[in-house]
Amino acid sequence: MADIEPFLIRHRENSLYRFAGFRLLSHGGGMAEMECPLTEATRNVNGDLHGGILALLVDEAGTVAIASADRDGRPGVTTDLNLSCLAPGRPPAVKAVARALRVGRTLGYVQVDVFGGDGKLIAQGRMTKFMGH
Repeated sequence: MADIEPFLIRHRENSLYRFAGFRLLSHGGGMAEMECPLTEATRNVNGDLHGGILALLVDEAGTVAIASADRDGRPGVTTDLNLSCLAPGRPPAVKAVARALRVGRTLGYVQVDVFGGDGKLIAQGRMTKFMGH
């Protein structure tokens, strides 16, 4: 597998990543774990995790998993993102666990499970990436 550290540096410097307070917990071998704290900036009017931030978390964690699975370390470009919200994300934080399902020359596929602080599944996302970029 390729060294994805240069990509991760750019990834962490992204203003949306910093705004949301994401923290990469682990990555490698087509897997990634990322945490999102629930702060005033990431909560909706009910005090739960905002759906837009949840979609961003799925995209960010999924991208790291794809890059870590690709032999050239390519992050790809998102072409499709599907998100099913199962329960509200409540403080203090939620955790995304991403697993690359398949990464080829042209397309990559990833599944992302998001868990609440109590360990219960609160959302599941799937993403398709165009790998030619």
